[in-house]
Amino acid sequence: MTEVTPEASEEFARKVRELLEVITGKPYAIEEKQNLEGRVWVVYFDEDKVKGMDKISMNHGAQWVEEDKDGTIQVYSWHFYDVNDVASEEYGIHFRDEDVLQERENWEKYRKKVPGLIAELEAAKRIANEANKKYGTSIRLWSGEKPYLKTSFDAKGMGNDEKLHEIERRARAMLEAWRLFDEWETNVGREIYMKTTKRRLDKIELMDEVISTLHGITKGWYGYGLRKPGVRWVVVGSDTSERDLAANRGAWRVEETKEGIVITSDNLEIVNAQSLREYRLIKRREDGEVAIGEAKEGFMDTVISPELMRKVVDQVGQESGVKIRVMDDKPLMVAEFKTAGLKSYGKLYEIERHAKALAEAWKRIGELAHGKR
Repeated sequence: MTEVTPEASEEFARKVRELLEVITGKPYAIEEKQNLEGRVWVVYFDEDKVKGMDKISMNHGAQWVEEDKDGTIQVYSWHFYDVNDVASEEYGIHFRDEDVLQERENWEKYRKKVPGLIAELEAAKRIANEANKKYGTSIRLWSGEKPYLKTSFDAKGMGNDEKLHEIERRARAMLEAWRLFDEWETNVGREIYMKTTKRRLDKIELMDEVISTLHGITKGWYGYGLRKPGVRWVVVGSDTSERDLAANRGAWRVEETKEGIVITSDNLEIVNAQSLREYRLIKRREDGEVAIGEAKEGFMDTVISPELMRKVVDQVGQESGVKIRVMDDKPLMVAEFKTAGLKSYGKLYEIERHAKALAEAWKRIGELAHGKR
C-alpha cells in the first residue's frame, strides 16, 4: 500500500473542509499538526467565526471529522449536555458513575428518577436509527457522561473522491439526525422536563419566565402588572410605542389567582390598528372616554363579525386542544386553566400552550380583518 504523504493529507483535509462548508454553509478549520495526537488529519467546526444567534442555532451534527492512522474516518457530533449537570439541576440526582447511562439496562432503572434524560436518550437513539435507514449509515449514540452521535467507515483502499462521497453521506445523515433531535428536544423533550422537573421557581422567577415565554411567542414586550385583590401576580403587554403595536396581542395579560391562571388578549377591535394614535383612541372608547363617532375614520373596517370571530376561535381551540372563548361584554379572548397540583414549570408549560393558541387565533382574526380594510 502506498504511504500517504503529509502534503497529500493536508490537501485532502482542505477538500474535506471545503465539502463541509458547502454542506453546512458554516466555517470549518483544519487542526494543526502538533495537535493531531496520532490522527492523520482533523477538520472541525470553527465556532470562533460564528457570531450571535447563528452560534446558538447552529447544527452541531458534523462537529468534526477525522481520519485515524488505521484508515478509519469518523464523523462526530458535539455533545448534547452533561448528564450529571442535567440530573442535578432538574431532578436533584447525582450519579457517582458519570457513564452509568452508557449501559442500556440502566435506562429503565433510572427512568422514574430522571425521566427527561431517559426520554432524550431514547429519542436520540431512535432518530439515529431512522437516519441510518435513510442514508445507509451506522450512526451510534454514546450515552455516557456527555452524550453524542458518531459514525465511521473503513477508508482503506479508497480513492479521495470515494472518501469524500462517503464523508458527505455520513455528514448529511448526522446533520439531519441533529436537526431532528433538536426539534424533538424543543417540543416534546421540553414538555417532558417541564412536567417532571423537581426545580421550583419563586414568584418573581416565574413571572420573568412568563415574560420571556410570551415575548418568544408574540414578539411583544411585557412587564409586571398591577394586582387586584385575590390576584397573586400579573404580567401585561406594553402599549407605549409603534413597536408594541406591531406585536401579536393574542396573549396580552396573564394573571394567577388561587384557583388558576387566566390569559386574555388585547381588544380584538384593534387587531389591525394602523397607528398608535388609532390604537389609543380605540382603547379610550373601550374605557368609555370617547364616543364611537370620534373613532378614527376607517377603524370600523377592521372589525369582523362576532360570529366569525367565534368561528375562528373555536377552530383554533379544536386544533390546539385549548378552550378559548370570546367575552360577551368585551371584545377579548380568554383562555384559562386550573393550577391545582401544578408546580411552577407545569404552570409555565400550560401558559405557553394556551398563549400559543391565543396568538394563533389573533393572527387569523387579523388576517380576516385585514382583508376588510
